[in-house]
Amino acid sequence: MTSKRRKAAKKAGTNVPQDLRAFLDILDKRGHLKVVEGADWNLEIGALNEIMAERNGPALLFDKVKGYPAGYRIATNILHREDFQKVAFGVPEDLGNLEAVRYWMEKWNKFTSYPPKVVSKGPITENIMEGKDVNILKFPTPKWHELDGGRYIGTGVATITKDPDEGWVNFGTYRVMIHDEKTLAFYASPGKHAVIAREKYWARGEDCPVVMCFGQQPLIFAAASSALPWGVSEFEMVGHMQDGPVEVVIGKITGLPIPANAEIVIEGFSPNPKKDGRPEGPFGEWTGYYASGRRDDAVVHIKRIYFRDDPIIHGNPPLIPPMSIGFPIPLTTASVLWTELEKLGLQGIRGVYVHGPGHRIVAVISLKQRFLGHAKQVASAAGAIFVGGACTGRYIITVDDDIDPSNLEEVLWAVTTRCDPETAIDIVPGFLTSPLDPMLAPEKREKLDFTTAKVFINACRPYHWRDKFPPVNRASTEIRDKAMRKFKEILKPSPK
Repeated sequence: MTSKRRKAAKKAGTNVPQDLRAFLDILDKRGHLKVVEGADWNLEIGALNEIMAERNGPALLFDKVKGYPAGYRIATNILHREDFQKVAFGVPEDLGNLEAVRYWMEKWNKFTSYPPKVVSKGPITENIMEGKDVNILKFPTPKWHELDGGRYIGTGVATITKDPDEGWVNFGTYRVMIHDEKTLAFYASPGKHAVIAREKYWARGEDCPVVMCFGQQPLIFAAASSALPWGVSEFEMVGHMQDGPVEVVIGKITGLPIPANAEIVIEGFSPNPKKDGRPEGPFGEWTGYYASGRRDDAVVHIKRIYFRDDPIIHGNPPLIPPMSIGFPIPLTTASVLWTELEKLGLQGIRGVYVHGPGHRIVAVISLKQRFLGHAKQVASAAGAIFVGGACTGRYIITVDDDIDPSNLEEVLWAVTTRCDPETAIDIVPGFLTSPLDPMLAPEKREKLDFTTAKVFINACRPYHWRDKFPPVNRASTEIRDKAMRKFKEILKPSPK
């Protein structure tokens, strides 16, 4: 990263939009937000969001949704573009994708704890429903796709829980379906922090306190989608990344912190499913399939609803690749995997990127080979790491340092020209995956055997004869730089 870009990066964290509305205002001023009136919550909003994502178009703000008053809105397609994501997360906009991952990783690795700042009130306390008045159906929740088992209010969601033993607060993104006006589904895959926390409450015979936010600062959503180390609160991560604490109000019912600038928030309790479990799903997930079916799962009984005037639901439904779910740049997966690999003291790593649905399936690691077996060592370590895209992923690919791991065409070139299928591909079974995995056989699902094999692909030049490997037919850096300096006028990008 150049010194100019480092200065821009240092400044970027202070310019993070502090709530969803501030972010939408930025998009609107840039001409990247369209207001849509009169759309039907039943499938129509989902179809329009999908079409706009396919076209890499503007963000959409749905108002006057069929059957609902003006001002009860849904924002979709707000993070499907690289430029949108950089603005939302405070990443310098002139950085390339791999540079953006490196920036995010380097910023996070200078972590300074910013605990949330408790305030007595905020925009989220403008309206409150409790007791008999609780009705989550007051908000225009879409049914996103034809085969969905219900209306999913939680797609761009941050679910807040607390570990009952250690006292630290976690939030994550777990899908949320509406059962009725006072009950929500609480699906989460095995191994997630919220799952561990709620099972501790259930083991005590207690219901788990839960807060769910259905529209919030984009950086909070980014943190909810990240895999942070056990014991590190995402509130602290957001505070660090934006160089200042998140303001929260303390929930009256659960005692959990609630982002003061959120749009719609519920407080409630999740009982053991043996006491109250209800059918959840199916839901079209980030893999691009309806893989997990419909089965009894945990619920949350809503005790209180907070919402701002003219509230906005953040809709972020999964789509089939290449749109998928989440963000176009894998800041929250690749940067974590990169960090964990460096913590292990592995040498020569030049870049890490994660491709595929949800940025979780194909991890690519670029490295400068330094010894025989180096590439296999790095790939094996990545496969064993439980976070950062390597957890539910099936493919770990190592490439030489002349390959940009964010460029799938370059990666494919390396795989097809530098990998010997007979000696450089290993398949190892027994790794944890997710119930959302479409390749889990029915008999494995019945046994709750959520494991898969991982494929390790060494697409580096063979170490023992790398110096004899055929050279690449590309102009040298010296020649390219000289030509670019001489003909810089003709190389200027064309005006849009």
